[in-house]
Order: sequence, then structure tokens, then C-alpha cells
Amino acid sequence: MAIQRLDIYYLIHHVAGVTTIFEVSDEDLAGDPSYFGYVNEDGGWIIQQRNAASGTYRYYKGSSGYTSAWTGRAGLSYTYWNLI
Repeated sequence: MAIQRLDIYYLIHHVAGVTTIFEVSDEDLAGDPSYFGYVNEDGGWIIQQRNAASGTYRYYKGSSGYTSAWTGRAGLSYTYWNLI
């Protein structure tokens, strides 16, 4: 599995020869950490957590239920990019 981050607006996810493009859907810049929500055309999603104080980015992904996940984004267990 290879995942490529092109910029803050798009993510490309390659799995088993299938390419999926995620596009930014939501952002929350109100505090630290800040969050960016990306969705694809099939209902898959990735939420990116950026912690400016520690200089880290972590990720959480799912295949459905994006709205609920985005609402509860602060309580998700984020991990490294290569582990999603």
C-alpha cells in the first residue's frame, strides 16, 4: 500500500492497484491541534490532525460515517501516515 500526499487539498491512496483521490471537505483551524477532513467519491475518508506545538501530523481513516467521525474528531485515536 502506498499513500501520497500531494498538498493540503488532495490525497491519493493506492491499494492493490486501485487509486483513490481524496479531496478536502472540512477544516478546523480554531485551535491546536487543527484538523482537515478528506473524502472520496466512494464514501471513504481521512481526517488529518496537525499539532503545531509538537510539529506532528497524524491520521485516521474510515470507509463510511464521515459526518459522525468529523463531529467527534477530537476523540479519535490518530496514528502515523504509514499505518493508516
